[in-house]
Amino acid sequence: MKVGILGGSGYAGAELYRLLLNHPNFNVTFISSEKYAGKPVEKMLKGFAHNGHSHNLRFNHLDDLPFDLDFVFSALPTGVLPKYVEKILEKTSLIFNVSGDFRFKDATTLQQYYPETLAIESDQILSSYYIPEFSDFDKNANIINLPGCMALASIYAAYPLVKNKLINPNIFVDVKTGSSGAGKSTKETAADRFGNFRLYRAFNHRHLPEIAMALGSSVGKVGFAAYSLDISRGIYASVYSQIKKGVTEVDVKKAYFKTYKSCKFVANLTGKQSVPMLKSTNGTNFAEVKATVHEGQCIAVVSLDNLLKGAAGQAVQAANKYYQLVEDTGLDTLAGMWP
Repeated sequence: MKVGILGGSGYAGAELYRLLLNHPNFNVTFISSEKYAGKPVEKMLKGFAHNGHSHNLRFNHLDDLPFDLDFVFSALPTGVLPKYVEKILEKTSLIFNVSGDFRFKDATTLQQYYPETLAIESDQILSSYYIPEFSDFDKNANIINLPGCMALASIYAAYPLVKNKLINPNIFVDVKTGSSGAGKSTKETAADRFGNFRLYRAFNHRHLPEIAMALGSSVGKVGFAAYSLDISRGIYASVYSQIKKGVTEVDVKKAYFKTYKSCKFVANLTGKQSVPMLKSTNGTNFAEVKATVHEGQCIAVVSLDNLLKGAAGQAVQAANKYYQLVEDTGLDTLAGMWP
């Protein structure tokens, strides 16, 4: 199948390109970058200097998208896809979107976080929100929106508790993230980040309403705090909650086991000494999850790679499932980077 990558010079776009180089079913024939249009992809993207099987692709302008693509992955910066989406859908029938623009339908949320999307009025755009482990495909949709990286980690942590009604409604989400989550355009310098740890967003982050939306109406208030780590990639999410009266630790453990036992890319850790770690999941499409209960309190933690499971990897996983391929096609050789 011929596929394209929109926004291929960013971190997520580059990871998509890397993954698809070895995918047996998806062949990248178009990759866009307004900044690098006309230049060789593998000379502009760091990390491909020693690639032994160059495809000799060059970046193109988004306006030059051809008509012969089966589908595209979009890793465009927030606010860009809405400006081009109608033209894109004239040339291809399906977009797997890792940016946030079309995750919401609620006008109030869009106005606050994605005003460019709210400005689009078209009956031709049919978007759906898709979590590979929990969602069914809407085959009428022409935009399949993948979750944001911090939202996804938080959803994995909280979902078994909420689905099985084991906790009181209110939860608090605490997320630590690496610098690549901010993309290449971050204004934070290395000197600011090195050896530092800080809160950078509390109660007001675009992933907060996404978490609430995905968990549904049975969850109450969702508190949220995001922290900046002195690492380049990786997310560590902790969800704090109070379990309902009569709920036991065994009930919680069973809920996580039942939820994730058949999930290819979510590892539910059960051993007493086993805990999710960034070095176990960075470089892979896996998420690790573990819940611990003590005196009526529950903490559920998740680690994942923000650029893979939180973006490019889950997009490839979703495309595999959409086209009824083996779920881990093109993802099965990824191993963690330890130490």
